[in-house]
Amino acid sequence: MKQYYGQQSAGYAPLPPLFAARVRVASVVIGVSLAIGTLLVFGITALVNRPLHGHSLPRGLLGLAALLLPMLSVLAIAVVVLSARRCLQGDYLVTARARGTRAALTACFTVLSVSCLIALGVSALVDLWGNHGKLGFTELLATFANFAIGLIGYSAGLWFVRPSVSTLEKFSDHPIW
Repeated sequence: MKQYYGQQSAGYAPLPPLFAARVRVASVVIGVSLAIGTLLVFGITALVNRPLHGHSLPRGLLGLAALLLPMLSVLAIAVVVLSARRCLQGDYLVTARARGTRAALTACFTVLSVSCLIALGVSALVDLWGNHGKLGFTELLATFANFAIGLIGYSAGLWFVRPSVSTLEKFSDHPIW
């Protein structure tokens, strides 16, 4: 089995038909879910901030960037996960496209991690709302929620474009021995 899935002839790796079908459907479902989840986190954050601070978004550019950068990073991961379908050609994984998609996922996740750290630092160090008595707990929760959503998208995207041999064996209809 490992020899069958370990072969890569002319840049193509064979996939079980069931796994290829799951990748086609799941990449769309997960990509759209990431986008909707991120927008829901943003909407809920803005809705909760309105009664707490008198306005939905921080007025300063630094606060706005700290709130929006993690969200934009997750949306970038969602776009890359949606584009994971292009790595398939029939029931074959195009290895060059899969490598490019993995690199894009890694870059987006790195940007997400850095932007979440920046957002946490800005929220802890700068008074974003102008009312010195309140901490930005909603921004912290939004940052952690965006990181969790992005982590789910990153790991699902990697599962699509770099499946393990054991995963392929589970989806295969060929006998192992």
